[in-house]
Amino acid sequence: MRLFRLYSELGDMYLVSYEQSNNSLDKIKIGDKNYEVKYLGPSNRENEYLFEINGKKYYVFIESDGTLIFNHQDFLRLDKVTEIPIKGEERVEEIIRGKEGEIVSPLFGRVVKIRVKEGDAVNKGQPLLSIEAMKAETVISSPIGGIVQKILIKEGQGVKKGDILIVIK
Repeated sequence: MRLFRLYSELGDMYLVSYEQSNNSLDKIKIGDKNYEVKYLGPSNRENEYLFEINGKKYYVFIESDGTLIFNHQDFLRLDKVTEIPIKGEERVEEIIRGKEGEIVSPLFGRVVKIRVKEGDAVNKGQPLLSIEAMKAETVISSPIGGIVQKILIKEGQGVKKGDILIVIK
């Protein structure tokens, strides 16, 4: 099992788990969606490859700037791809959710208000901060009680899903 973070040119971040199997049908998980992918080989055009994804065939063209074009119409422009190291005993769900005490952003948005400061004692369920996305404000509450060790964001800052916001010990 391998885990990757894919960053698009627009600032979106995707967590992707990849598991290679013996029967040439690989398993990919992006968010809560699962895909079975089979590499069928190169296409007739240079830098174009044929894949079967969940039983449907796709032509994937890879441009030199990191753009992936699917079936000559849909595209995804990648800015950066990084692999996340996994220790043998870690489960992918734990890595995506964040280690205990790490408060991660559940959505893409902008930090509107931080309601705690470093050194504050917090209770489970206490509001920590608010994130605005599409003119709706979401309050992020503490999943545990403890002391705020580190605040990694500022008011007005944009955040992506999966970004670590606050560390509580």
